[in-house]
Amino acid sequence: MIKGLSTYRKFIYEDDALELMEILKQNHITYELANNSSQLDSNFGGDINTKQFELKIHKEDFELAEKLEEKLVHDAIENVDEEYHLFDYSDEELIEIVMKKEEWNKFDYLLAQKILKERGKEINPELLKVINKQRIESLSTHEESPNWLIMVGYSSAILAGFLGILIGAYLVYYKKALPNGDRIYGFTKKDRSHGQNILIISGVAFFIWIGYRIYSY
Repeated sequence: MIKGLSTYRKFIYEDDALELMEILKQNHITYELANNSSQLDSNFGGDINTKQFELKIHKEDFELAEKLEEKLVHDAIENVDEEYHLFDYSDEELIEIVMKKEEWNKFDYLLAQKILKERGKEINPELLKVINKQRIESLSTHEESPNWLIMVGYSSAILAGFLGILIGAYLVYYKKALPNGDRIYGFTKKDRSHGQNILIISGVAFFIWIGYRIYSY
């Protein structure tokens, strides 16, 4: 594992990343493809299918990687068949692709802009910068964990269950990656405090249980 890398792009299948990885290699950009899917995230609401493989690079290489990726798909965009599904999208749907580019591959993101331009609704580069900035600010908000998860966590902790430790650790340490490479805590400070309490209670209950078992023998 290479230290200091940030998530640049996510892929469902490993093969989808191979072409971009080759471009990064040719341009001497350090990268790593990590399989970051986890059963823990899947159990607690994470979508394992949309973030199975993460292509990671240094944050300072993001801008260069974007340019290289755009160059990679440029010819394909210019020669795309008009039967491609994006041509049937409304202006509003295409604008949504542009506003949420982290949810789409580079080909669809750039093609959406091209179609909008052809329809007389071009989004200029300065506006794109504003959109990207606002999107990052929107994604930077912390999530509130479901109440049932905290309740199950406390209940399991009191019973010295291993599930309490898992839930507590999930609430405290779970982080999400932003499109600019930053990583932030996924849950609010209040929920992380609940996670810490669950971990502490789980630890105390576990040692009490161990002590009881030893005393019983």
